[in-house]
Amino acid sequence: MPQITEAEVFRACRTLFGPELNLSRDFLHYLQPAGVRSAYRKKAKVTHPDRFAVDAIATQEKQQRLFQDLNQAHETVQTFLKQREKYPAATIFRSRPRNSAPAYTHPKRKRQDRPYSKYYRGPLPNRPLQFGLYLYYLGIIPFNAVISAITWQRKQRPVLGDIAKRWGWLDDEQIKQILNYRCTGVHKFGERAEHLGLLKPLQVRALLMHQRSQQKQMGHYFIEQGFFEEEQLHHLLNQLAEHNRTFRQGYAGHYYFYHR
Repeated sequence: MPQITEAEVFRACRTLFGPELNLSRDFLHYLQPAGVRSAYRKKAKVTHPDRFAVDAIATQEKQQRLFQDLNQAHETVQTFLKQREKYPAATIFRSRPRNSAPAYTHPKRKRQDRPYSKYYRGPLPNRPLQFGLYLYYLGIIPFNAVISAITWQRKQRPVLGDIAKRWGWLDDEQIKQILNYRCTGVHKFGERAEHLGLLKPLQVRALLMHQRSQQKQMGHYFIEQGFFEEEQLHHLLNQLAEHNRTFRQGYAGHYYFYHR
């Protein structure tokens, strides 16, 4: 039975379970054959070439490739599960390929001393990324550090109502009316203001853009937490910009880029 790399198993799992799956060695440890079969059958129903028999030739060829990729992914994961039964997980994989994400240890603070645990081990996704996710997929920060950074960043933002009041678009009574407004499916301050006719869509967008411009950059949070130094931040941002330039085509309209 041929050996496989960890990166190959991770890629196969993304094909089976979806690209947003939070993968780790813990996931591979608890992965069960029944879950693999279920995911494969679900994807096979969607991608099987027979469903596209009357479509254009290009579409049929595309679906044929997707179905082949799915079968290859299923075979790879099945191989991993069989090897896992016989050997410890640490001995299953071949040496890490050169293009997989390197381990990263900050010289000031050892990884095991940090209050985090889940570090990604695998290749970078072939799509544009925001800064926090880029660091996660590089293996520099764990995923819960991304969540903590987003929470920290949002706390730095000025309140929309305060901005609108300072700009003379709302007064105290109108802000109170917006905050007390209840409507199914309408939760955010800007949406409520639009529903009430107190702000126009362009005004809400202007408020949101200004709010984001006033928040602290996410990179500073990771520096404060000791994940890397200030000079490394600029290098990482340049790397991210290059990555996103490579994969941004085809994601227009679905991706909002900022490096905070």
